[in-house]
Amino acid sequence: MRFQMNILAETALSLLLAGVVWEVCVRLSGVPSYILPAPSGVFIEARSVLPILGQHAWVTVSGTLTSLLLGAALGIVLGILIGYSTIASKLLYPLLGGFHAVPVSAFIPIFAVWFGIGTLPKVLAGVLIAFFPIAVNVVTGLRTIEPELWEMMRSLRASRIQVLWKVGIPRAIPYFFASLKIAAAGAFIGNVVGEMIAAGAGLGYVLLIATNRMEMELAFATLIILLLLGMLIFSAFDALEKWIAPWAFRSQESE
Repeated sequence: MRFQMNILAETALSLLLAGVVWEVCVRLSGVPSYILPAPSGVFIEARSVLPILGQHAWVTVSGTLTSLLLGAALGIVLGILIGYSTIASKLLYPLLGGFHAVPVSAFIPIFAVWFGIGTLPKVLAGVLIAFFPIAVNVVTGLRTIEPELWEMMRSLRASRIQVLWKVGIPRAIPYFFASLKIAAAGAFIGNVVGEMIAAGAGLGYVLLIATNRMEMELAFATLIILLLLGMLIFSAFDALEKWIAPWAFRSQESE
């Protein structure tokens, strides 16, 4: 707990220092506010529209959590299927890599045509990014089971389901939670990009409108909120990983 509090204090200090440096640089350079606003102006603008930004932030966060939930479910199913089936591994694993190489922004206009402008295209965009790291890491976790352990379970006449439940899932849990942090960031990115292309609400939509109108204070206020939300999401899943799979971490309390 003390280690986590130290991390939070250090992060807050880093953000404060960055804000001070930013303010000083803008003041000394005389850069126009429509190019790079000072943090003080960004703060004033954010405070004046905070209720509206809060509503749009909730749209982004709720969409991100929905994308992550669906992406995690899809990634777990595919990961177990590929990790336990030789045929599925040969057929699906290369396709999975090729599919992930296609930019998710290329799918959003197609989703908008299929489902219309709104929440669904951006949620699906988040799912496309979120499921891949989870599937790959679950496969990795299952493939790292030692052959000797397999032979021992077979000598005990354990079924494949029993091996999966007793050995495979515990082995894959640290990999799953490590990928969950990456997937959460991916779902967040997918939702923000989707909001900029095919949605009428959310922080991505606000950022697009603000830049089109050259309202840079609002644009930077939105960017800062996105930064803070991204840090919060990553930290939340990092804490969840340490709580559910503490054996995967070396103790840092004594350092």
